[in-house]
Amino acid sequence: MLTHALYIDDSGTKEYAATPDEYERHRGKSRYFVFCGALMTIAEAGRLSNKLIALKLNRFGDETVEIKSNWLRIPQERRQRYLDPFGLTDNELNQFINDYHNIFVDESELKFIAAIVDKLHMQEDYGNPWYAPAVAYELVLQRVQQELSSGDTVAVIIDDMSGATPKGNQYKANLKAQHERLKRFGGRLRNFDFPCLATQKFANSAASQILQVSDLAAYNVYRQFIDHGDEWETHGNLRMYPPFGRIARKFRTDDQGRVQGFGIAKFPLRNRVLWTIQPPESRRAAP
Repeated sequence: MLTHALYIDDSGTKEYAATPDEYERHRGKSRYFVFCGALMTIAEAGRLSNKLIALKLNRFGDETVEIKSNWLRIPQERRQRYLDPFGLTDNELNQFINDYHNIFVDESELKFIAAIVDKLHMQEDYGNPWYAPAVAYELVLQRVQQELSSGDTVAVIIDDMSGATPKGNQYKANLKAQHERLKRFGGRLRNFDFPCLATQKFANSAASQILQVSDLAAYNVYRQFIDHGDEWETHGNLRMYPPFGRIARKFRTDDQGRVQGFGIAKFPLRNRVLWTIQPPESRRAAP
């Protein structure tokens, strides 16, 4: 019987660039690829979905309004998707987003688990770097397995994706095959078994309240690394992309609040810095 659900969304492009300067221009292929999952019990998933639906009905009168990070950030999309159709002001939409965050940050028991593949470092460290989504998927599921108790099982729900790799394999087919390999044979990055793994399915984020939450979290992790990625492996002060700082305490940590390697895993990791998440009143990371 399923006990948990993991809702995964991605941010960043999946393919490697031909030259490093393509990453530096921030055009075309991104340096970082992120998978971010929201892990919770099946019962909590139902409660959280109901709270988000109620908030949307109260603000929009429509529970099917999709919340996407791109649509909230890009002025034209923001106006076309939210402001004009529902007669909202910027302040009213901002208040909705504040209330939306309050629900999943303050009123839910979810834990975020993210994996970041630094494609530049992968190409520098490995002659034939493994496909970035495959690395990120295994890293996330390692930490899910470590988080769950013996006998727990998890259903993985992934935001539907389309397109093909250079070899012509569909992204979904790759992840489906990888999921079955992990269940049967264990991990490739390290000797690691996954008895928690149950089903995997792909879903349209428009029809999933919690995939929409994962979308926001995945983009915030991505922006944290775009803006301050080098600091993740440097001792000193870790600056934060403000929206990431707002949700940082929802990421999995150890008992001392350490998030690096527990709730946020970067690969390849060149320098281990034991970043921790401070209590809610400070909302910042410190070594």
